[in-house]
Amino acid sequence: MGIYIKGIIIVVLILLPNVLFYIFPTQTAVPNLKSPPMFLTIIEQIGRMACLIVPIVLGKQIAEQRMSIFVILMGVCLLIYYVSWWMYFTHGREFVDLFSPLGFIPVPMAVFPSLYFLLLGIWLRSPYMIAPAIVFAIAHITISWNTYVQLYRMK
Repeated sequence: MGIYIKGIIIVVLILLPNVLFYIFPTQTAVPNLKSPPMFLTIIEQIGRMACLIVPIVLGKQIAEQRMSIFVILMGVCLLIYYVSWWMYFTHGREFVDLFSPLGFIPVPMAVFPSLYFLLLGIWLRSPYMIAPAIVFAIAHITISWNTYVQLYRMK
């Protein structure tokens, strides 16, 4: 274990669009939506924090790993995630765009970071990364899908 730059880079890459979102938030009002169950929100946040901390803690293992198909797939997930954010930032930064499908892919801003972390865990063969990635994916995609459905029904 130890903190290595590669672990930090993996986390920073997935957080970059969120930093921009903080600087350039939605330009439309957030509609009155039904909140997800509190337990699901708590589980999502626990999974998210673990997914952001574990790669930093496992930095040495990441630094020692060989390149594999999983890294390429992580890159593809990151690229699609960035495209989703690009669409949001270039189409008026409307709240609904955070949950809009990308082609046939529903809630891509939830699906692709979840896959990114899951692929990282598989690449590392680390249950310490896979378990929180699964927890995060289930909660994050469920919450995002619920929001998408509510927004769709408002149209």
